[in-house]
Amino acid sequence: MDRIEKHKNYKLHQPTIIDNEMIRKIVNAFRPVKSSQKAHNIIIHIGSPKCGSSAIQRFCTTNKEKLLELGYYYPEHSLDSNGVSGGHTQVAGALIQNDLALAKANLTIWLKEAKVQDATLLLSAEAFYGQYNAVAGLCEDINVTVIAFLRHPVDYLLANHNQGIKRHMETRRLSELLPVQLNQQTGHLAGLPLLHWADKFGDENCIFMPYQSLSAGGTPIELKFLMAAGMSEKDASALTNNLDKITNRSYVKSALELKRLLNTVLPELPAQHAHEIDWALQCYSDSATDEHAFTQADLGDEIREKINHHLLSQMKPVVKRFPQLESVTKMASVSNTKSDINLIKPLRALEDAAPAALNAVIKQAVTLRDQNRDDYSFCKLLDVLGIEFTEPKARKATPGLTEPQMQLLNSEKVQIADCLREMAVLLEKQNLLQDAHFAISAALKNRPNGEGIKRIKARIEQKISIKKATFKAH
Repeated sequence: MDRIEKHKNYKLHQPTIIDNEMIRKIVNAFRPVKSSQKAHNIIIHIGSPKCGSSAIQRFCTTNKEKLLELGYYYPEHSLDSNGVSGGHTQVAGALIQNDLALAKANLTIWLKEAKVQDATLLLSAEAFYGQYNAVAGLCEDINVTVIAFLRHPVDYLLANHNQGIKRHMETRRLSELLPVQLNQQTGHLAGLPLLHWADKFGDENCIFMPYQSLSAGGTPIELKFLMAAGMSEKDASALTNNLDKITNRSYVKSALELKRLLNTVLPELPAQHAHEIDWALQCYSDSATDEHAFTQADLGDEIREKINHHLLSQMKPVVKRFPQLESVTKMASVSNTKSDINLIKPLRALEDAAPAALNAVIKQAVTLRDQNRDDYSFCKLLDVLGIEFTEPKARKATPGLTEPQMQLLNSEKVQIADCLREMAVLLEKQNLLQDAHFAISAALKNRPNGEGIKRIKARIEQKISIKKATFKAH
């Protein structure tokens, strides 16, 4: 299939005049940067995360020579088989590790190289995003322009959940994550680090722009980045005229669910297998243009409203200081993309691209099955992989307090010994015999002549003795 035709759903064409005009207005609002006699110039792209950084880094790496001709020096960094990279971790990663000497040494080398080439140093890494203090200390004698993109915070949250499953072995379902987020301050999702960057380097030296993915009809991030870096619209358009590949797209739903299930086994295996599986499923997701990642359309109305309110309220100071970002709050991807999740296609892609890793997963899954592992996600993985297993029996509800117990504990005459006794009985019902024995022994200390307590203690000790004898016999 023709490569452009293959990705026609992502509108990899020249942006509209309206798009370009919007970019020009935002960039011009922050230029020219205040004149300075400092020795060097750096443009630092800091993310934000999940805003097309991998696409920018792949583009700049594969167009290094052309960028240099136009006055930008972009240092080398690696790309994986799908064109994905962490960017300039030689500096950003060193800062995260608090290795300031290494970060300074690498930056100094790049600055010298840029000076020899009579070019502006151009850096990109999401790892810079939270390192505003360290970067400010590193660049005291340097003219710095900071470029960042910001997306709707709920879309960022969904992409973050996707990334956690892709690369960090998360196994939580989206429905588990969202309620937790409602009880947390998540300023990084709402762009609050951008305020710190502006505090350190000055509003006039920070170019912050709205991000919208190609799948949602946004402008190619590579074009927006080049224009933000000061390249003319003519040169930027010419350089980005033949974009033909999607880079580091969020896993589509089928690949994400398969990887979530695989994550129940992968931590027990060598890291290389996880890398191979990720590369295979990333390749599948980048080419599966008939499938989609999770969007806000997949959320229930009530939770979508709550999570939007929670995150957008945290974003207010960012929008107030940088009004050009207000459109971000209206860019939520809520189109109806709901569809059945079919794991067969990503599983077949995995069989073709990473057979050794998949075989290791199957072998490990069988081992864990034989060790009586039976949690739901693991059993679902066994089912997907076609591995035979015995379905776990339904568990009875954990016993709680009875009505008489609640009345007793609510009585004004209740004493410590009563509370400890009823605690012991409850723990005994739950088969937590050692804990029950601890509680009933404490009750007996508080009421040494309590006949009822003595009988309960003897009963619990008998159960413990029987359990030990049974275990020894086996």
